[in-house]
Amino acid sequence: MESLETLYSLEGRPCRNFTIFAYTNMIDPWDSKEKLVLANFTPGGIGSIIFIDSITGIGESFELPGDSGAWGLVNWNNEKLIVGTCSQYAYLHSFDLKTRTWAESLKAPNEKYFWDMVEGSDGMIYGGTWPGCSLMRYDPNHHTLENVGRVSDNPKNLYSRYLHAGLPGYIFITYGYDKAAISAFHMESGTFRDFGMPGYRVREVTDAFIALEKLDNERDLVFYHPDTFERISDDAGLAERLTPRAVLLPNGKPNRVKKLTDGRMAGIRGQDYFILDHPEQQVELRRIPVEAPPTAIHSMIADENGMIWGCTGLGQTIFSYDPATGAFWNSSGVCDAGGEVYGMQFAGGRLFMSAYVGGDHIVYDPKLPWDQLYNHNPKTLRPAGPDFIRPEGRSVIGPDGGFWTGWSAKYGTYGGALSRVDPDTLEVGIWADPVPEQQICGLTADDKYLYFTTNGGASGLAYKNVPNHFGVWSPEKGLVHLHRFEENVMAGNAVLAAGGRVFVGAGASIRIFDPITMSFVAERTIDDTCSWMVILSEKAMGVFSGNRLLVMDPDDLSIIHIIPTPGLVRTAVVTETQHLYFAVDAALYRCKVSELNPGR
Repeated sequence: MESLETLYSLEGRPCRNFTIFAYTNMIDPWDSKEKLVLANFTPGGIGSIIFIDSITGIGESFELPGDSGAWGLVNWNNEKLIVGTCSQYAYLHSFDLKTRTWAESLKAPNEKYFWDMVEGSDGMIYGGTWPGCSLMRYDPNHHTLENVGRVSDNPKNLYSRYLHAGLPGYIFITYGYDKAAISAFHMESGTFRDFGMPGYRVREVTDAFIALEKLDNERDLVFYHPDTFERISDDAGLAERLTPRAVLLPNGKPNRVKKLTDGRMAGIRGQDYFILDHPEQQVELRRIPVEAPPTAIHSMIADENGMIWGCTGLGQTIFSYDPATGAFWNSSGVCDAGGEVYGMQFAGGRLFMSAYVGGDHIVYDPKLPWDQLYNHNPKTLRPAGPDFIRPEGRSVIGPDGGFWTGWSAKYGTYGGALSRVDPDTLEVGIWADPVPEQQICGLTADDKYLYFTTNGGASGLAYKNVPNHFGVWSPEKGLVHLHRFEENVMAGNAVLAAGGRVFVGAGASIRIFDPITMSFVAERTIDDTCSWMVILSEKAMGVFSGNRLLVMDPDDLSIIHIIPTPGLVRTAVVTETQHLYFAVDAALYRCKVSELNPGR
């Protein structure tokens, strides 16, 4: 076989953006200036912290010692920045502001995420975790990290996410998501006690009240006494005494702000930031003033002109890449909600998208000026949320010309849905739970049916070990066939309709489904699960499995070639020029289809 270098080449890293999980402010001892500090998550890479001078707008960036980024961020006495990371290692990093150096990284054992981090009244830094649902405590003076206990006794609760330290002697932790509730940690005794109402989090603490807001409705408020923890009424207009935390953007929508030491306010919106002298000042969005890092490519498609379009692994942006010139473009946020785009398809010259976390359907016309702020272009349509939020199955153009998407349910819920956007009228239809309590994890279509796979995945919950399914859906009739896989066979999003058949990844095998007989007619075992599939030609298909590309005969699933890849491939596309493009994290690779399958 030819060497790897002649089979595929690195095209570049065209997908670039910021994902700001947290931000704070500080007086920088380096130059005594007040600066914004942004915690940036880099999918497929190493995260960073970004400093922005609040007067000049000059930016600096410092790469983290490890992990993709940070939800946890605390300014400790303008001396150190304490950073808690995700999504692989749950590191605690400490950055000395005077020396611009990182201390030795600490790790929360058996955890993947640090969520919120706050400074307690005892001067310690507290952080919530996933999947251990623990409360971690960091001593900035001695640089030590300890686990002070699991927040919830319910083993199905994996998240200790929202923290508040406004009441001296206590840390409030909202945990979930099997049963979301609040726990109050008493620092002196080291004990936890239930507090408040399930499904809420602490918004603000004053001498007169503890205000709680509902997780899915911030306008739903309840109040408790800070001394007795007893419920109190809002007869005295307590809601009106809450500290304002948002200003209105030019489109009339609220945006969170943080108060600076001199009374000004700063906020972040996607790839932009702003600073206001007073709340009534017109918001002027400015791009974050450092170079955006390359980020992991989540999904890819090709348009009729051979341009590659894709979306990032997080940060709610899209990109385009011109293979002829190597030029690339990255967008601002495609919608108001956070998260990322999963599904992308062109219809009538417009790009239709589906996105987590709002369950959004979005349409963008590349020929028209960008105006997302006013919801003109891209335009957000009726969402699948709040009931369905993650387009796990991604999106396809169905046999009826509609933009179809396979969904997973909201946090703390098992379930899924199919949705359809009419490309002409932009009307949205939603069909809940084709298979009860299972998410749609894969979706494809031919000229007659849609085909989907389901499994027991969910947001905020452990995977449910239930029999997975393969379904056949008619746009006119709904579900017309349902196949139940054997026990312990896990279906994923590798499902592909081509040549009058449907190829389905099921566990460590590829299976062929015949739509005429409505049955599986062939199966081939492979060494690992399939992460993506593409049709290379009439006589060859590409199956990405582990760190390998299997070139297979679609007739009998025999393996023609096995080609190592630089890493795990979760998205790939074949263009009209017969080039295969595939992504490994942020890197985009290209090869000629003819070289993968010479002589066939």
